[in-house]
Amino acid sequence: MAMFRFERYYEPKSADECVEILKKYGTDARMVAGGTDLVPKLKNRVLKVKTVIGLQSVPEIKGIKKTTDGIEIGALTTLRVISKSEEVKENWLALAEAAGHVSSMQIRNMATIGGNACNASPSADAVQGLIVSDAIVNIVGENGTRTVPVIDFFTGVGKTVLKEGEFVISFTIPAPKANTGATYQKFAIRGDTDITIVGAGSSITLDADGKVEKAIVSLAAVAPTPIRVEAVEKLITGKFLTEDLIEEAGELAADSCNPITDQRATKEYRVEMVKVWTKNALREALKRAKQA
Repeated sequence: MAMFRFERYYEPKSADECVEILKKYGTDARMVAGGTDLVPKLKNRVLKVKTVIGLQSVPEIKGIKKTTDGIEIGALTTLRVISKSEEVKENWLALAEAAGHVSSMQIRNMATIGGNACNASPSADAVQGLIVSDAIVNIVGENGTRTVPVIDFFTGVGKTVLKEGEFVISFTIPAPKANTGATYQKFAIRGDTDITIVGAGSSITLDADGKVEKAIVSLAAVAPTPIRVEAVEKLITGKFLTEDLIEEAGELAADSCNPITDQRATKEYRVEMVKVWTKNALREALKRAKQA
């Protein structure tokens, strides 16, 4: 640990103890879960902190638990556990898919769902699974617990709604309604080990007539934060999701995003890929909804 050049390391045994340490050290403290994002930053001196709080001994934030109307996933649950969970795959397949698209198996063995969310990368894959699953973020601080819809959790690149002294303890995932299908699809040149160029997620719930009763359409890596494409959701809700409507939705999704040019792709290429992958996600979500 000395190579990282911080002064204090704590390994609290409860969420309350975490809150006390955060209250004491404030912005001088950082929490480490899997460490796949924080540790490289400390090694490379990109981030300098005096206090590191290890979360591995906090039992409240581990594992997948059934609730009366869904599941609760602890923030320290690894992405591999989520991607391989039979319960998650059976009822929240898009969440399992998204977690399984994050980097390599070695990374997924260490990386956590809470870390993926709190890192607040616009290209984060696991976050997209939470979005299409309509997840709620459970946040703990000195004033108790508060909840935030996951889509409202992100405020910018690397930024979230977390206040000083707060941390994410878990995510509440509601059970999907009948006739719901969802998917998350990642586009990257070298597959899952590469950072996402464009990611598209969709959840479709059909009514008794086969029309779209509810829709969630999300995108990764095309804005400063993960986004829901509300214009597309409004367009398709209350209608039969025909191929013509899917084509229109792809065009509208492309008009609704504002990607950047970087070493992986130009802005223009990303816009074209938004059209392609939004349509792919809608087709697959519709197929799964019909089979549900």
